[in-house]
Amino acid sequence: MTGPLRAVALLAVAAALAPAPGTTVAAGTPAGGGPGVTVPAGTLRVGQRVLVGLDGWPAGTVQIEVCGNAARRGVLDCATGAATHGQVPPSGRATLPVLVAAPPVACPCVLRVRTPTGTATASADLTLAGVTAPAVAPTTPPALTLVALRAVDRSGPRGWFGLPGELAVRITLHNPGAEEITDPAFALTVGPPGRARTIVAAPALGTIAAGQTREYHVPVPTGAAPFGRYEVAGRIAVDGRPLAFTVAAARRPWGLPVAAAVLTVALLLARPARRRAPVAAPGRPISK
Repeated sequence: MTGPLRAVALLAVAAALAPAPGTTVAAGTPAGGGPGVTVPAGTLRVGQRVLVGLDGWPAGTVQIEVCGNAARRGVLDCATGAATHGQVPPSGRATLPVLVAAPPVACPCVLRVRTPTGTATASADLTLAGVTAPAVAPTTPPALTLVALRAVDRSGPRGWFGLPGELAVRITLHNPGAEEITDPAFALTVGPPGRARTIVAAPALGTIAAGQTREYHVPVPTGAAPFGRYEVAGRIAVDGRPLAFTVAAARRPWGLPVAAAVLTVALLLARPARRRAPVAAPGRPISK
């Protein structure tokens, strides 16, 4: 699709998703200011695609999900499996299309937006039609909590030139319950932001005693990629109450442009100088 046609198509999609003239929107902002989220007002339907406005967010990946029970229990109340992932530019403002999914529990419903590590979060009230989710079970403390999460590119010289490398992911988990947790199922995937679908061999988590905090260092292999970002998504199943997380890391293979510059200079220096033919002075023959 050519540039003008692509621009026309994007404008048409935006016009179709935008609220009608005169329509108000519902907004949510954490107490004390900070990141905010704006959604169309009025009753929405499951399966409807809407435009969601973000303002005041840190640059990077955000996860947007529909939650029942006003998201009081976190991921337990949210349709995490149908979440939308998007990128926020350095300006901190973005407008993202979101597919409204059915929450796993009954309303009151909210649209929750958060960064992969949960350092920034905001939500806005949603009025959903046709939600047939089950009633909320009694609130219980989470069986496992995520204390810290970080991913760093550890590809070394191979990563400098865009070759397959490795991410070092550090995960810190805490068991706030009164019983130990023994080797819960752990699934791990990696890929571009919003498309982390390549399955990675996840390590066994072992036993996490009651009240214990454990740290895990997980090597995650990556394929060849000249530039860009990676996202690692994880899911830990504990007694039917999964703990889901995502974390991103950037790869900057500066070796490629440096190698290209060195090769260019070498080729210029190796070019042989052209021999110039002697020029005869006026009126004098060229000596042999």
